[in-house]
Amino acid sequence: MSSREASPSARFQFFANPPWLGFPHDGYDVVPLAQYIDIRPQDTFPNWEEEEEMAPRKLAASIQSLLTFGLLEAVTEQHVPESKLILAEESGRLVMSRDGLLDVLLDWVWRVRMSREEDLTPWFDRVIANLSHAHSSMVIYMRSTFQIFSPLGDDAPAMACFIASVGEALATARMCFREPSQGWSGFSWTVWIPPWRSSLEEQMITEGWCPSVVEYLISSATVSSLEYVRKCGPVKDGKCHDTCSSLVCATDIVDENTYSQKHASSCNSSGDPPCVYTTPPLGDVLQLLIEREVPVVTFADGLDADPSCIQVHKASDVPYVAISHVWADGLGSTTETGLPTCQLRRLASLVSTVQPGAAIWIDSLCVPKTDRERKTAIELMARTYSQAAAVLVLDDGLQRCPAAAPPGVKVLRVLTSGWMRRLWTLQEATLSRALYLAFADATLVPLAELIPPGSIILTRSHHADLAKELFRLTKLSAFQEYSIGDVARSLQWRTTNRSSDETLAIASLLGADVSALTGLAQQDRMMRLLQNIGRFPRNILLLDGGKLECPGFRWAPRSFMTAHGGRSSGPQLSTQTLDAQVTSSGLEARCYVLLFRMKTFERRQAWTLKDRKSGRDYLMVGPLSGPSSYTCDMVLLPETLRGGNTAHCVAGLLDMEAAKKQTRSSFTVHCEYRMRLLMTDVLGKEEAGEVVVGDVSGWATVCVS
Repeated sequence: MSSREASPSARFQFFANPPWLGFPHDGYDVVPLAQYIDIRPQDTFPNWEEEEEMAPRKLAASIQSLLTFGLLEAVTEQHVPESKLILAEESGRLVMSRDGLLDVLLDWVWRVRMSREEDLTPWFDRVIANLSHAHSSMVIYMRSTFQIFSPLGDDAPAMACFIASVGEALATARMCFREPSQGWSGFSWTVWIPPWRSSLEEQMITEGWCPSVVEYLISSATVSSLEYVRKCGPVKDGKCHDTCSSLVCATDIVDENTYSQKHASSCNSSGDPPCVYTTPPLGDVLQLLIEREVPVVTFADGLDADPSCIQVHKASDVPYVAISHVWADGLGSTTETGLPTCQLRRLASLVSTVQPGAAIWIDSLCVPKTDRERKTAIELMARTYSQAAAVLVLDDGLQRCPAAAPPGVKVLRVLTSGWMRRLWTLQEATLSRALYLAFADATLVPLAELIPPGSIILTRSHHADLAKELFRLTKLSAFQEYSIGDVARSLQWRTTNRSSDETLAIASLLGADVSALTGLAQQDRMMRLLQNIGRFPRNILLLDGGKLECPGFRWAPRSFMTAHGGRSSGPQLSTQTLDAQVTSSGLEARCYVLLFRMKTFERRQAWTLKDRKSGRDYLMVGPLSGPSSYTCDMVLLPETLRGGNTAHCVAGLLDMEAAKKQTRSSFTVHCEYRMRLLMTDVLGKEEAGEVVVGDVSGWATVCVS
């Protein structure tokens, strides 16, 4: 348990039932969301001549009903009675409850499945329109820190979370359908404005969660999943996280100069005789690596400290199980040092459960510390894990979780484990043919068993949401699909002691040659890897975080890991499309371009960009961190911005030298990457700051250097 104490701002009850403010809902027609309030009597609207405190309460009541009952009815196109979401407490106070929400969703799903095929496309269009309307409203209210719900006082966060959970539930329910070809627009229903986020962080850290895990969960999990996480609490592993940060768990960091291996929990290491270290024959391991073969080991019966009890084999000659672990749990070592004999007995017992008679590969025995052979072992790592009969995960936190725990709890423990947060374990898991996780009492559970079936997506949506990153680990083995977008999403919250290892750990996942990277400097490794991959989603331009500083690659992320300068917020890299090409000049893609006279802005300066061609106005704001100013004469949008919405874009500066070389038959707009901006389509023509007129706009092929 953390020794940190919660501040007064931690008073908010995010997942309590919010009070019902009494807006008249029952007795009216089912209409699109935009008409919901209009068809109610005018006396339900705030009368600004009334007492000052009553008008805001009436307005809050109307929005409360609009974004719950109104949204549900508009999407499901069925009346939802007040009794479904409102209940009376013992005190008589009326509150909103999600107890009846599942019934509404199940009825909706059944009616859609009974519909005619030709009715689905227009119906899906109406669903998207209503969800977009509700989402845009929530974005607007979020920008004003949800002042709309100020009459609710400390219950305002619970109200926002309730609305978000309704939106998430509708988004989850639509996944039960066979979707039309145009697909769905995604929505994030996050409500975590700074004071609320800080409060939730404080509450969770006080409960014993690591700050880095809290940052990950709040940034990636749905509001509904966070409610489940709070109910479960953190694993009770005795670790203190007082020195951890939002990016790194200090308990995961090891100092190789002072590192020592741990004995098995059942071992009396100082007994008589004492438990000593056992090592494999070093010469045999080195020779196989010189031959570019993977060494694996077997243990003789009656395992003891005699080196002859460990035999080294060529991996291609015997079936073997590869061990995936993190050094912080005490199993780290090298061939020269070996492991305590008690740990070898434990490993042998666990592996025999996975596959009797199988050999073992673990870096602690099969990777030496000599530079040349260690480099070879790293280059062979992908082969090591992809050719193993199975991969066995050993994590201290997981081994404290009973295998009989509810499925959602087991998923949460894997998701927040130290093993899930380390760089190299991504490759080890993704390349495996079969992955087993050791839980309490040495019970082994296949990862595939933790992936929930589609049939439970409505009843346990938190389970499905929390399991999405576990599912990503199975995509390559199960579906032969794994993209740079998957890698970027999986890497974001991982860390490593050596940031230069990042490209080495992911190259094989992307079909690149690791040996071509090992001799390069860190920045050159990333450049070479990006060149080898070749094609990317064009929204890679929108990733925040540090960038490479080389001409032609100023758009490229320095890292995909947040802790090492990679993306921390904003758009995620797409996993579906590869519509941008790395060229000798930069990244080439098709984007919406707005050109204007060259201007210099302060980083956080707000300014208005007017698109003369379309007549639309945009509010432009720079990021929270980065250079103090930027100069640009164009803005790039990989996707069209919907009216009233906000999205990220790129500020660029035309490369006039490249433009002079263009021909009419192969025109490409060349520009330099300058900065990522936040762009809001301004409804009502509200201007802010300096006004800049975009004289030229439209879709074009661009090359960003």
